[in-house]
Amino acid sequence: MIKRIIGEVKPYRILILTLLIVSTGILILQDYSRLTKDFSKLMSFLTKVRLKAMQNDVILITQFMGKNVIVKNGKTGNVLDSLHVSTLNKINYDTKLGKNMIVFSGRGTSPYNIRIHGGDMTLKSWFGFRKNIAVNCTGLVTECLYPEDLAILEENSD
Repeated sequence: MIKRIIGEVKPYRILILTLLIVSTGILILQDYSRLTKDFSKLMSFLTKVRLKAMQNDVILITQFMGKNVIVKNGKTGNVLDSLHVSTLNKINYDTKLGKNMIVFSGRGTSPYNIRIHGGDMTLKSWFGFRKNIAVNCTGLVTECLYPEDLAILEENSD
């Protein structure tokens, strides 16, 4: 009875099923690897911008435009650097100069932040894997989300 339902087990059917399973696994691993690489590149990029702003005591504006991150000189507006982040999904960081940007200065980001303690961004892969980066009021870049309890406190204080 079972043999009739499944049909005769043939080697080519086993091979096709094996190839489908292995291909799906490889695709998922590549997707996660892409997310991890983008995360590392963005963390490094933001950290370098912070250090450059602190070392030279200059204002550097990091603007998120779609999947691109652009760094501009705060005085001249000249583009200094850029980075494409294919997994960039959501920006939750606003400043007094505009939305979806971080303003780094020699004294951190706090003089320009709308939210006192900073904000965050989310990277998301095709299969739904996520990584989060938070930038706090000093400009420190870490792997996490902006704490929800701080967001609620800030909203209630307005």
